[in-house]
Amino acid sequence: MLLPGTQMHVITFLFICIEIVILLYLVIDRLARPDDRNTWLNIILIAVLLLYNITGGLLPDDSLPGSFYLQESIAYFTGFMTPCYFPYYVYHAFYLEKMRFHAYRGVIFFLVVPYLIFVLLFVVSGNLDVAKNLLIIPVLYAVWVIITLAIAVKFKYQNNFKTKAAKEEVAVLFLSLTPWVGLPIIDYFNFGQAVEATTTNAGFLLLLALQLKQHITLVKAEHQRLIESEEQLLRWNEQLQEEVSKRTQELERISREERLAQNCKLYSFTTREIEIAILVYKGYSHKQIGEMLFIAERTVAKHVQNIFEKAQVSNRLELSRKLDMV
Repeated sequence: MLLPGTQMHVITFLFICIEIVILLYLVIDRLARPDDRNTWLNIILIAVLLLYNITGGLLPDDSLPGSFYLQESIAYFTGFMTPCYFPYYVYHAFYLEKMRFHAYRGVIFFLVVPYLIFVLLFVVSGNLDVAKNLLIIPVLYAVWVIITLAIAVKFKYQNNFKTKAAKEEVAVLFLSLTPWVGLPIIDYFNFGQAVEATTTNAGFLLLLALQLKQHITLVKAEHQRLIESEEQLLRWNEQLQEEVSKRTQELERISREERLAQNCKLYSFTTREIEIAILVYKGYSHKQIGEMLFIAERTVAKHVQNIFEKAQVSNRLELSRKLDMV
């Protein structure tokens, strides 16, 4: 079933609508996280798919401008070029080091160059079926990419495929690439736009879903680490404040005792009397002072009496006030 007035199948149009929504979401996410490289990779992926679906769905069409040769060349251009992005995408998005050759050189030799030859042969012969014989090159190259992909995933996980992440990645990567192996076959035998759109789009959207899932997992992990860092920082701040408070109190205590000792000297207290005057100021009893200084309670009382006389006070409260005021 085609859209009225076009050569585009309804299924292709549905994929275009879905991908436009995804593209808008990715653009918003990119604006919110400008440093996120993977979001940019996903935006390009969806843009490439949209271009592929629009050109493949609308062309060729006699009602549109451009010759039959030009329209077919554009339609096949996106068919050749869209798979070019796959090696680059998985190399960067899934960190598959062994895919580097295909990401930067392989697609040029085995997809870009064959496309140029395809167009030249199509224009010279005037026969699309003759030019389609070159589709064998992308098919064979796709098989090579699958083999390299297996090696790349094996290298990434160090031959350990027991984890859920490894199994999931292997399955999705192969399911997403396999339709592109069959794309030239679909085109060659003219299975129809609906079959072509379903197989290719489903594969890439599955790949995108896996990458987004891994990306969300990574973002959650980063968020959790941020929360833990904030909690740790808060604990450090509380500990620092507690330590500062202790240090401040200690300095205040030392400063107060030094001030009291200096004030005691103004009244010509002896060293022992200074010790006892400070303890009296702190509120200790004669008995407690005696135990602390290892002297008899009577001796403490005698010293206190001398202190009162020198400071010209009659009780502890007056002594404390006088030592504070001087």
